[in-house]
Amino acid sequence: NKVYSTAIAKTQKIWTAYLDSIMKVGQMQILRRQITNELNYSCRFDSKHLAAALENLNKAILADIEAHYQNPSLPYPKEDNTLLYEITAYLEAAGIHNPLNKIYITTKRLPYFPTVNFLFLISQFPKLQYNRNLGIV
Repeated sequence: NKVYSTAIAKTQKIWTAYLDSIMKVGQMQILRRQITNELNYSCRFDSKHLAAALENLNKAILADIEAHYQNPSLPYPKEDNTLLYEITAYLEAAGIHNPLNKIYITTKRLPYFPTVNFLFLISQFPKLQYNRNLGIV
């Protein structure tokens, strides 16, 4: 019994530390989205022509890259071409990007990581409540 209760206490400490880490990352992700939305709103309000030009240039470049992958004989921007790097800086400054799709660091694949996250999510479900007014959990 004592060994079992000690194991449960250690597991609770691990889940609590994991929850704190997940909450910090989630809060940072929400902040990144809010900053991007504010940048996008400000850009559209202050200079709608610049925002429209950036969006159209981005769509055109993405269409060209997609066409290259469908037909490799079509041209693709060279590595020494700085267009993609420069347009990325402008798009980020204007808030025309999805910060959640950006990868800052990579790690090696951890075994059973999806399973641990699934078990963690299942353990946290009883704490969540749906708020109809906000439309979020």
